[in-house]
Amino acid sequence: MADALTADQVEQFRTDGYLGPFELCSRDEMARIAARVDSDVLAPDPPPQGVYQSRHLDSRLVYDLCAHPAIVSRMAAIHGRDLLLWRSHLFLKEQGAAEVPWHQDTNYWPLEPTLNISAWVAIDDATVENSCVNLIPGSHQLVVPHGPAPEGMVFAEMADMDYVDTTTSVAMELRAGEFFLFNERTVHQSEPNTSGRRRLGLAVRVTTPIVRVDHRRLFPGHTVILLSGEDRMGFNDVGEPPDGGQSG
Repeated sequence: MADALTADQVEQFRTDGYLGPFELCSRDEMARIAARVDSDVLAPDPPPQGVYQSRHLDSRLVYDLCAHPAIVSRMAAIHGRDLLLWRSHLFLKEQGAAEVPWHQDTNYWPLEPTLNISAWVAIDDATVENSCVNLIPGSHQLVVPHGPAPEGMVFAEMADMDYVDTTTSVAMELRAGEFFLFNERTVHQSEPNTSGRRRLGLAVRVTTPIVRVDHRRLFPGHTVILLSGEDRMGFNDVGEPPDGGQSG
């Protein structure tokens, strides 16, 4: 697993706070997966956690995307083999969807210490036109204060823009089937979707066994799932993946 990234790539992640894009699967394969996400995950009645949040807990299709070797091997090259999947989120932006403001994920998360690596998987093509993720290189080196966001944005809180230099931002355009990795403090955002195309992506949230996940704060009843290696710490309730074989 340590060979999944070069030493230079690991150093780039440390420097910039993100890395990619990488290929998870072909566009044609992701189109088949996307059809199943629409019919089997988004269309039925949602589970208690909601239609978009942590669907890896009840959908083997979503879990298999989160646990894909292309993702896990690269995360392991950065944070070591012992990895826990603690959350996932399907981010759907239909035509007209509002802006996600500039923010650091650490502002919202119940982790102690706050250590996370995320993969953002493009289920649809993600372009500037349909609101791809924008990132600020090196912004993870600061802890940015957050305050109330203007009315009409997706999140109620956003980064204090006095601490954020958006002139260096990078648009992370992805074709369906690609993903990128980013740090828990990398400042990022997405514009309103003013195109005629939706944008669906899956955010995969992974930490290590040294971190205590306080699911009681935001996600009562949730457990972590061991993606790789061992959990020698025992801080967290560990669950099993949903039933089913490889989905693909």
